[in-house]
Amino acid sequence: MSARSGLHLRRLVGIRAFAGACAGAIALLACLQRRDRLDVPRVSLVLESAVVAPGGLVRGHAWAVDESGVIFFSISVFTDDSLARAQVNRVSSDSVDLVFELGVFSAAPPDAAVVVRAVARDNQDFEVTLTDTVYVTPATPSRGR
Repeated sequence: MSARSGLHLRRLVGIRAFAGACAGAIALLACLQRRDRLDVPRVSLVLESAVVAPGGLVRGHAWAVDESGVIFFSISVFTDDSLARAQVNRVSSDSVDLVFELGVFSAAPPDAAVVVRAVARDNQDFEVTLTDTVYVTPATPSRGR
């Protein structure tokens, strides 16, 4: 190998090393730049009552908050044989607030569990589910006057 080709080889290796160092520095700076904060939705669910009559309504208030933006919020009420749902799609807001009245199947048996589920999803695909339970009360006979 001549001295000239050795010098050329060292320059080529030096240039590649410098280019690699620059690429590494750029990648490091990209990692250090301010990015959107990863945040999960915070969900709250407040029910008006812990019991519901067959064919009655489960009433409540639910909300979700997320700094990066809520895109989906759903409230579901279900028993073994029925489902009722209220939902909001494509929200694009940092908070969602729903007051709901969702029906329970009229043939729901006494003491049956009625699950109330709130689901919120943000624009970073984090999803949070919160559940609560109310129970079907036995129907009381109506009294004539």
